Amino acid sequence: MKKKQPFFVIAKIVVAAALLTWLFHKVNPGQVWQGIRHARLAPILAGIFLCWFTILIAGWRWHRLLAAFKIDIPLPALICIAQIGQFFLMFMPGPTGDDLTRMLYISRLTKGVNVGEACTSVLLDRCIGLASVLLLAVCCIPFRWHTLASRPESRLLAVAILAAGGIVLLGMLVFFVVDGRVMQHLFDSILRLLPASRIRHDFSVISRHVFTSKPAIAQVICAALGTQLILCIVFYLAGRSLEIHVPIGVWFGFVPIIIAANAIPITIAGFGVREYLMALFLGVLAGIGKPQAYAASIVAFFMMLAICLLGGIVYVLYKPAKNKIQSADGNTPSAPV
Repeated sequence: MKKKQPFFVIAKIVVAAALLTWLFHKVNPGQVWQGIRHARLAPILAGIFLCWFTILIAGWRWHRLLAAFKIDIPLPALICIAQIGQFFLMFMPGPTGDDLTRMLYISRLTKGVNVGEACTSVLLDRCIGLASVLLLAVCCIPFRWHTLASRPESRLLAVAILAAGGIVLLGMLVFFVVDGRVMQHLFDSILRLLPASRIRHDFSVISRHVFTSKPAIAQVICAALGTQLILCIVFYLAGRSLEIHVPIGVWFGFVPIIIAANAIPITIAGFGVREYLMALFLGVLAGIGKPQAYAASIVAFFMMLAICLLGGIVYVLYKPAKNKIQSADGNTPSAPV
């Protein structure tokens, strides 16, 4: 698998370059650059602050999930690790940089106690984050279907997001409607088909924590939805920095679709896909020209990039505390530095 990763990274770079070349071939790049150069600073700073606020929410979400697994780690430490994860997100393929970084830190902090559950919390948080993106996009697509259906590529993208979002919605309904004990019994029945092993036991324990923590999962889902709405405001502020005076409600109606499309790992950092959709929606809904729309997309990206780079500073300065992390069973393994 590791041998294939460079191939996928190169493929994403090639696709992103091809998309950007195609998008810019009828647009004067100088006009895009001029728009970025003259962007107002105040909305950009406000957008950067909101991006940083999403890191605080990410730390809180992770703290709630760890609590569901009976793991007690201080919230400030989780916020620092989440910030560091954003830094590595920029330099590794897909979301793996963030996830692997968080797993590495959390496994060190919980060494000897609940390591599997701690790492599972990272994957669960990633799934909830992606689910929140898809849910909001599914809510927006029917209102923007005419625009998306106007071009074959955007119509195909909309159908894919609707299909994925429908699966997520169905899964969430089953999870919250069916009694947790019934789900645990069914899951254990499936696990019995596997040979008896430590892994089977761990899966059973992890699933029990998840099925009995529905209120905490619901809170995390709501926080994840809030994060996506904040990102809509970030895009709105990027537009305001370029004097794009489109009502904020319009941005809430299409930015979730852009975020969901960016979650599809076909290019590096969503380059090309984000610009294409920004130009499509702003052009159709508000008559904004492509140079201005591309500039707004790039400004929004650099707002988020600033927070990712801040994670590099945190990575250099942050050292896990030498205190002991206590688990629910009273064990207190030393947290390595």
